[in-house]
Amino acid sequence: MRLTWPVYVFTAGIFFLFAMGVQFISLGKSAVVGLFLILTILYAWVAWVMVNREAVLELHSYEKCQSCGELTPKQGDYCMMCGVVQ
Repeated sequence: MRLTWPVYVFTAGIFFLFAMGVQFISLGKSAVVGLFLILTILYAWVAWVMVNREAVLELHSYEKCQSCGELTPKQGDYCMMCGVVQ
């Protein structure tokens, strides 16, 4: 299953808010630490979701191997899991 784009947008938005909060708003030390902790927790949650959904970036198209059934890049000549010629 592929991870949908809203999770990536959500993560980018959290990073953006942290950067804007530190850069342009006069925040105290405890507020910056608090924002950093929130960012870390949210990023850990996104990583957890990605691992549980076995998400991969859509840089290549994938297909199931005819031999082992695992996902492998479509443009490759061989399955990356079992080595069978595609």
